[in-house]
Amino acid sequence: MGECLLNIDLGELPDEDELLYTAAQVANIACGGHAGDEHSMRRALEACARHGTRVGAHPSYEDRAHFGRQELQVAPEVLRAQVAAQCARLEALASEVGVPVRYAKPHGALYHASNREPALARAVVDGVVEALGSDVTFIGPGAGALREAAREAGLVYAREGFADRGTRPDGSLIPRGQAGAVLSDPAVARENALRLASGGTVDTLCVHGDSPGAVAMAREVRAVLDVLALRTVPLGEGALRLVLPERLERRAVLEALKAEPGVVDVVVGEAHACVYFDPAAPPEDPRRVLGRLATSSGTLEEPPLVTVRVRYDGPDLPAVAERVGLSVEDVVLLHSSREYTVRTVGFLPGFAYLGEVDARIAVPRLATPRTRVPALAVGVAGQRTAVYPVASPGGWNLLGTAVDFIPFGPESGARLRLGDRVLFERVD
Repeated sequence: MGECLLNIDLGELPDEDELLYTAAQVANIACGGHAGDEHSMRRALEACARHGTRVGAHPSYEDRAHFGRQELQVAPEVLRAQVAAQCARLEALASEVGVPVRYAKPHGALYHASNREPALARAVVDGVVEALGSDVTFIGPGAGALREAAREAGLVYAREGFADRGTRPDGSLIPRGQAGAVLSDPAVARENALRLASGGTVDTLCVHGDSPGAVAMAREVRAVLDVLALRTVPLGEGALRLVLPERLERRAVLEALKAEPGVVDVVVGEAHACVYFDPAAPPEDPRRVLGRLATSSGTLEEPPLVTVRVRYDGPDLPAVAERVGLSVEDVVLLHSSREYTVRTVGFLPGFAYLGEVDARIAVPRLATPRTRVPALAVGVAGQRTAVYPVASPGGWNLLGTAVDFIPFGPESGARLRLGDRVLFERVD
């Protein structure tokens, strides 16, 4: 599955939210035809430089009165000169700011008219190449005159879909001004993004910067695209690993992947998920599964809260207090006065890594691990704390002992599971 980029049409409004530049991977900057002037272009280019957003030129019919959304009768040679002048204007300012212009996409009525008429398409592409050179990715419809003209000129071509526009049954866009043409619901934009990007028919998705709710839609679309772009690493014939984005709730990831037909087991860590399956019947690409998870409007039930009673009698408690420059009583108070979350489970069956420990008592593992840590010992290592479910070797700093805690149930298995919330209650 190739990476699908989010492009956003920007530099069109005086009160444009800069958060759009943090979501966009490509910013199509209005360069004077339908909107934009030297001030707005420079502001947009500087925002791209701050946020690492790639820059694209967004030329249009010379029609500021109608925002470039009215088709005009312009001779191809005149159109070529207009497009070249707009792109050159942006390129000159981009050179001053220190960012390259590597994308181009026609705006509004010019986008549609030039895709129907080969002569107009060649005029637009020739104008882009005249101003920006041939090291440009041209963004346009999936098929039509623009794609053919761009390819004839040797340009890379990116097929575009629209996350914030309604479509007819044949897949064409509902014309602006008609009901359902412009979307504002982030949930619908998310669903559109998943459908289009996972279908393999587009290379980039657009959100219009002047659409109602553009920031919320852009964030949700970018979240879906980030999931679909995750890199998977094969681990033999029957397993693979993928990096998890921060926004995905880990318990939901575990449940969604385990529910897939053909999946034998799933291991979810803080940063990765490993999926094990029958090589003879591989499951659906897990990125699509997680893409649907990213678009889910439902919410998980709140994870259970588990209270673990602790007697703070650990052999390392005085040394930890001395190392961090606090009293023993302060260390105990800081450890027992916050709610933790099970970040991952591993090392031993039922060994739950709980985070985050208060930074004031975060200490590294022991330089020399113990050959035997007793079951139910409560320890700290770095930003994590844990209860040893069984006796084992270990190098965590032991602060105390869990009292009356049963780490395993005969039917439920491990007591602490991914996503559970945990409180330590001090007992004497």
